[in-house]
This record gives sequence, C-alpha cells and structure tokens, in this order.
Amino acid sequence: MATNTKYYEIYGELVKNKIFLQRLVIGLIAINIALAVVCYIAFTRPAQTFVIKDGYAYAANAYEYQRSVHEVRRFSEEFSKHLLEFNKVNFNDRIKTALTMCSEKLEFVMYNTIKSSNIPEIVKQTDETIRFQVGEIYVEEGEPYKVKVNGQQLFPGQAPLNMEFDLEVTTVSRSEDNPFGLKITNFKQSLR
Repeated sequence: MATNTKYYEIYGELVKNKIFLQRLVIGLIAINIALAVVCYIAFTRPAQTFVIKDGYAYAANAYEYQRSVHEVRRFSEEFSKHLLEFNKVNFNDRIKTALTMCSEKLEFVMYNTIKSSNIPEIVKQTDETIRFQVGEIYVEEGEPYKVKVNGQQLFPGQAPLNMEFDLEVTTVSRSEDNPFGLKITNFKQSLR
C-alpha cells in the first residue's frame, strides 16, 4: 500500500472541515439572534417601579393611572396614623402630613374643622402619645376607591374610643411628595 495521501483524500478532509465550520458559524449566528431577541423582549416590556419609604414598597407601575388595592389600603392606613396618632410635640407635623394627602378643598375644610375645635387644646394638655390602632380597612375598587377604616383611638389612662370613617380616594399623578399617586376627596367620620 502506498503511504502517500492522494489529492482526493486531502480534498475530502477539507470539504468535511468546511462543512463543519459552516455549521459552526450558522449555529453561532442563530444563538446570537436568539440572545438579541431575548434582550429586546427583556428591555422593552413594561417595568414595575417601586418607591420604597420606611421599609414599605408603595408604588407599582409608577407612571400609569393604575393602583392596586394594596396601595390604596396602605395609603389609607398611613393617612389614619398621621391624622389620629400624635403627641403635643409632633401634632402639627402629623396633621399637616395627613392634610396634604387630601384634595385642596377637603384639606381646607378639615383644617378649619380642626382649628375651630378644642382638639389643639386637648393635645397641649396631654403629655403622652395618643395612638390609633387600625382594626380593618376595606377597599372597594372603582374611581374613586371607596375605603372604610375602623379602629380604636387609644388615649392614655382612658377607655379606647372606637372610630370608623369612610374615605373616597382618587388617582392622581405620582410625584416625589406623593409616591402613592392618590388623594382623598371625601372624608366622613363616625363613632361606633
């Protein structure tokens, strides 16, 4: 047998290598196209944005006019705490924060109601913190959202005062001052 390789044997090996290289190149191109499609889908789908404050995630879909029941519930709870939980040192700041969560018209009405009542005098005479313990918050979806909050206001040395109030909450644009993107347009309080 001859030990020299013939030209057609070398040509056959070259053809095999060429086919292998073509398949390799086509495979790599296909993988790159698949990765490009996956990246396109990942970067173009709508993302959810969460605004974190005091350890709570407040906002999802930051620039849309869509709010979840959980956001409305959390907003209502924060409003309740600011409005009904205070001491003589932080009373003005907490009331101011609660009133900014309301529409301008409601803010004006509530401010005048608090100012003309004897609440500021009672707060000045109380050394301890008045607490509000939220019992339940019911949220009915719609525009506006209808919210019912009930709980107990706890005065030092006195029996708890059962409270219940209804809120109408409407959707507004989110901002740095209003990460929820919600405003209270109506407030009705009653004692139980």
